[in-house]
Amino acid sequence: MRLRLAISCLVLAVGMLSASHAAPPFDGLWARSQKDCRNEEGPDSKTFVDLDNVIKGKPAPIVDQYENHCRIDRKTPAGNGLVLTATCFEFWDDYKKGVDGRKVTIKLAPGANGALNIDGKPYQRCAMKKDNAGR
Repeated sequence: MRLRLAISCLVLAVGMLSASHAAPPFDGLWARSQKDCRNEEGPDSKTFVDLDNVIKGKPAPIVDQYENHCRIDRKTPAGNGLVLTATCFEFWDDYKKGVDGRKVTIKLAPGANGALNIDGKPYQRCAMKKDNAGR
């Protein structure tokens, strides 16, 4: 249930990106397979990237996976991609409090056929579901 709520929040956040604001090509919901894109319960490869995320008026870029919530501390261009220096947290509460984080490096690069390579592994964009109001 908690995972479903987290995924719903992530999907809502992606949907709230303004149409007039061109999101970087890396932003969105990604997974290693369409099966993972459709999964609503339990661990999977779904990865939410929002490099323009803002919290309380301040930039707060994020890469979010199952039990791996990463606050982006620095973005460095690397060829046609980015190297992200991040602090990752196992639990969302730890992310919000900024405790028990670990430093990681995440590499994003465009892949073949619209894929996104995350740390060298190809991810495909997940289709966004529309809510009951048709938004």
